[in-house]
Amino acid sequence: MTEFIHKPYEKIFVRDMIKLSLDDLIGMMSSMEAANAYWVDGVLFASFAMTESEELAKKEMQNEMYLDKIIFSIYENHTKTVKSSTNLEIGVLNMQKSKLYQDLIRWLKNQPIWNQ
Repeated sequence: MTEFIHKPYEKIFVRDMIKLSLDDLIGMMSSMEAANAYWVDGVLFASFAMTESEELAKKEMQNEMYLDKIIFSIYENHTKTVKSSTNLEIGVLNMQKSKLYQDLIRWLKNQPIWNQ
């Protein structure tokens, strides 16, 4: 029988954090193929991994991940979709049950950019 092991990342390195207005986040996300954002604890966000490489694959095997950027906006309540003032619309996935994303948002809320 196959053995399954859950092993969370030990470290996630974030290169850039960008706080956007809700309209800007929706505009950016709607221009991408996968036009869905995630929602956790009052934050609408998306994260972008760095371009894959052999070295990054080795880091993943060592329980480390590198994110190129996280874009986010304050969005108090989860809804299935969100519209901009110009009627662009994106889907919103509720990731509240993800321990990883809960930890990410808790960490993000303690960064200086959160209050900017």
